[in-house]
Amino acid sequence: MCFSAEASFIVSGALSIAGVSAIRKVRDRKDMFIALIPLIFALQQFTEGLLWVTLENEAISHAQFWLTTLYGIFIGVIWPFYAPFALYQGEVEHRTRRVMISMIVIGLGLAAYTITGLISKPIIVYIVNGSIRYVHDVEGQQFVLVMYLFATCVPFILSSDRHLNMTGAVITLGFFVAFYTYRETFASVWCFFAAIASAFIYVYVIKQNKRIQTVQD
Repeated sequence: MCFSAEASFIVSGALSIAGVSAIRKVRDRKDMFIALIPLIFALQQFTEGLLWVTLENEAISHAQFWLTTLYGIFIGVIWPFYAPFALYQGEVEHRTRRVMISMIVIGLGLAAYTITGLISKPIIVYIVNGSIRYVHDVEGQQFVLVMYLFATCVPFILSSDRHLNMTGAVITLGFFVAFYTYRETFASVWCFFAAIASAFIYVYVIKQNKRIQTVQD
């Protein structure tokens, strides 16, 4: 979340409930990786909430480096790989699965690129216009942003499930809105859209259960 510590913690709590509920309702093991997405977003938002606290309290500012690095790992290491991998695991169309393999490969490349960047240079973080700005050379590369969009958003859009398509549509819309409207705080604002979109995954799990029940009946 991008507005305050309280907002980040509220979203984190809501996504934790949605994520745990989705995981508990999974009946097909192939959907487990997808069901974990809201919970991962919850952990990411909780991390940013803690980061807000350190930014607003100089007495504990020493924790900023670790929290900022952890947030960077969520954005640049976990999501580029995990998003296409989770969708690949849940996909039933063989041709779509083959396309998603290329996205997994790109995601792994982006993850390695981010790790290298984080090792060589820390992320600088500060508050701009009520949002958190993350500054690092990794995010400034246009080609990297295009590949990131391809790895994290396109798998949802290509999915054979319409609820995951809706998730991808919201995430992609959020990408462009954040990029062109909130350029300085792009990473934080986009994660707000992506976190909201992840709530659709709970609906996806429920619908999958109904489909399985229909087949069994």
